[in-house]
Amino acid sequence: MPLQTMPRRYFAHALTMSAAGWLTGCDDPKREIKDVKGALQAAYGQKKFKDVLTLGQRGLDLSREALGDKHPDTLYFAQSISEAYTELANKKDAIVALDREIKLRLAAGQSEQKLQGRRTLAIKFAEETNNKPVAISHALAIARDIKMEPGKDPQPVYRPETAYPLNMVSQGTQADVTVEYAIDDTGAVTQAKVIRATSTGFDQAAIDSIKKWRFTPMLKNGAAVASGGHQFTLMFRLGGKKN
Repeated sequence: MPLQTMPRRYFAHALTMSAAGWLTGCDDPKREIKDVKGALQAAYGQKKFKDVLTLGQRGLDLSREALGDKHPDTLYFAQSISEAYTELANKKDAIVALDREIKLRLAAGQSEQKLQGRRTLAIKFAEETNNKPVAISHALAIARDIKMEPGKDPQPVYRPETAYPLNMVSQGTQADVTVEYAIDDTGAVTQAKVIRATSTGFDQAAIDSIKKWRFTPMLKNGAAVASGGHQFTLMFRLGGKKN
């Protein structure tokens, strides 16, 4: 049955069945881009993320050549690849895809402020795969965007969940714990101490947690520098987020 006469209920299935080469004979790039986009959306809805990767890369190549790096479709396909790697829990390739996506979005004129969510996702994956250079690079980019000058509070860009002390869970105890900390020029915590807590028994959990975080480094004359005397309050709550 010719593709154009297929019933609609079969169309998306046919597109995703042969994601690698179903339109190789098409001589109209814009039409092919539109069809690839439709197939990609169908594959994503069906959670066929490997097909999303294949279609996303095909669409990205076509769109960059036919429409240019700044076109919305180019950015769409770049993000689809990042999202597919994320769904597949392939953090190392997701980092590479996110880096490309961010660069394309910046070149297209998008602001750093709009890209902070993408950068923090890249930082998360980088920290979890021990890729410190990538985490530091993105943290520094955010610091420059928000103008992290002396007098401002560093912003956490990576903060894994804080472990709730088990004995405090059994007692039903909650607390607010304020930690004073110092960071180096990469935003990593180098020193931490509790200066105030509404309940005892949470100090070590708070210190252990914040030492794993990364903050936006302080900037002086445009260069990242170590800084100290910062404070952050961790809120321990039962039945909800702990920091």
